[in-house]
Amino acid sequence: MDEQPDLILAHWTDPGEQSSEGVQFMRDTNQLPGSLQQIIVVLDQGTEERASELIALGAERVLLADAALLDSAAVLRLVQQHGSDRVGVWLPVKKRHVSWAIDYISNEDFNCLTPSYGKAGWEVVKSDGTSTGTDAEWWVSEMLSLGASMVLISVDAQDDDLNICAGLVENHGAKVWFTPWRQPDVDLEPWVRYGRIRRLVLPAQNARDEEEMELIRTAALTVHEATAGEKISSQESVKTVQ
Repeated sequence: MDEQPDLILAHWTDPGEQSSEGVQFMRDTNQLPGSLQQIIVVLDQGTEERASELIALGAERVLLADAALLDSAAVLRLVQQHGSDRVGVWLPVKKRHVSWAIDYISNEDFNCLTPSYGKAGWEVVKSDGTSTGTDAEWWVSEMLSLGASMVLISVDAQDDDLNICAGLVENHGAKVWFTPWRQPDVDLEPWVRYGRIRRLVLPAQNARDEEEMELIRTAALTVHEATAGEKISSQESVKTVQ
């Protein structure tokens, strides 16, 4: 079976283990390879100045993390200097904390507990896992509006996170990439099938065998065919109405 064209699989790699095939993601270190061609460098705690240095050295793209949280205008400045295609952001995220409070006002007859947020969501964290209180979906939109061409989200997604994934893909398409964060061996087939993820970065030491990888590809193809069928049915309904 041919791989669904809409599904792109990249992978994390270490400086001494990069291959010559496909786009690779690498964290910034003082031991980067001599050639950064086809390498997307994630800066973790790296600065705006470091991003410019890596772009000058030939990195395909640099992804800011903590530096963008500290000063979001850094993304805009880099875009203006080097072009949108060379600049992106990395977002490690975790489930947003939901607190509960007693509502004494809404109804005179009885009180009720109300959540601090009306729906499930993610919070952006710093590269060391420190909370920021920043809503991930809002931050993705902000970074893209500043000209970032890619947002890589590191998440340990569970079943109840997949609607968030699907929403981000629907809103931002191919600009949003996903990768496991602290659970590299998580089952990725539901991510593709139910989260509609089409840009996926595999761990450096990908433990999945070819059978499991085929399940991931098949999930993308199945969703694609189902979506295509829905569009055809919708078009036929419009013709019938006309």
